Amino acid sequence: MPCSSIANVRLAGIAAAVPPLRPMGWDELGIPPGHFRRARAFNRTPVVRAAQWEQCQSDFCQRAAETLLEDLAWSPAEVDVVVMVTITPDYPIPATAIIMQDRLGVPKTALAFDLPGSGATFFHGMQLVASMLSAGHLRRGLLLCGKVSKIVEGPDAVESVEHIGGHNGGVCALEHLPGAEPMIFHSGGDGSQHQAFYMPVGGTRCPPQAEMFSAEHQSAFDNPAVQFIRDVSACDEVAGRELPRSARAVLAAAGKDLAEVDFCFVQPMGLEAEEKLRTDLGFRPDRFHGRTRGYGSGGSGGILLGMLAGAASQLQSGRRTSLLTGLGAGLAWGSALIHTDRLACPDLIEM
Repeated sequence: MPCSSIANVRLAGIAAAVPPLRPMGWDELGIPPGHFRRARAFNRTPVVRAAQWEQCQSDFCQRAAETLLEDLAWSPAEVDVVVMVTITPDYPIPATAIIMQDRLGVPKTALAFDLPGSGATFFHGMQLVASMLSAGHLRRGLLLCGKVSKIVEGPDAVESVEHIGGHNGGVCALEHLPGAEPMIFHSGGDGSQHQAFYMPVGGTRCPPQAEMFSAEHQSAFDNPAVQFIRDVSACDEVAGRELPRSARAVLAAAGKDLAEVDFCFVQPMGLEAEEKLRTDLGFRPDRFHGRTRGYGSGGSGGILLGMLAGAASQLQSGRRTSLLTGLGAGLAWGSALIHTDRLACPDLIEM
């Protein structure tokens, strides 16, 4: 796909809410005994950032959005569009965004809809909201993102005892601003490898069936009805090939070189894959933020967690140019080059 350039829109602020980090026992974690032998041998305690059963992504997004609106001194009445990127909606229907529209006090005349997806769909959502604001007919928009999954990720997708759960809800506030430096976007995808990162049961191709919930499935890890499949090696291979191309495409489209970019924020991947990407792109470690210890992958909120946990003070303090890139389910990928000026970044909220 060629890059797209969207002018007259600025990213005004970001915020996120997360559950508190807590320790948990190996039995509670439910990982098969063959996993994390070294961690078990050294008696390392697994930690999790997981929502309570009654909490949903929308609850965390609501807290984050209310905090950011107050920080920006924006009235909910001034918001013209609400888009929610999610693989964990409150209900199959209606869209969670329309529920959030009501909970936040956004006018009924505003647009509100969901984009189903994970990491890379964050880029689609930002591009879509920016496109709707660019002409100035709509003035302000909220992009909600994150994940609170009650679906089990198979043991091959759980990479570290310190990166389990990663539940969160985040928000980006965007507004029409004539003369704002263009945002540059690039995206792509390879549906032939969709089974490397997907949920096999729950759609119309393979709906849940009674036998999937039988007593023979003693472990959630062998129950197809509640599994979310991610082939880490396949995802890392595609990320290593496509993300550098995508990132360089937005730099070229913007006429920028690496020296003009302050930070690179990456949708969290395995640590080895992130290091390979960092060295391939040529970023110093202090300018490159991916997986942040204790926050997990974060779904479509992963990049916001990296921005807030890794560089909030720098983003708040002045004008910054940031390169964002990441891989998501499907397999889909995306990149963006954005310019911010004293970005509003309230402290990460625990709830």
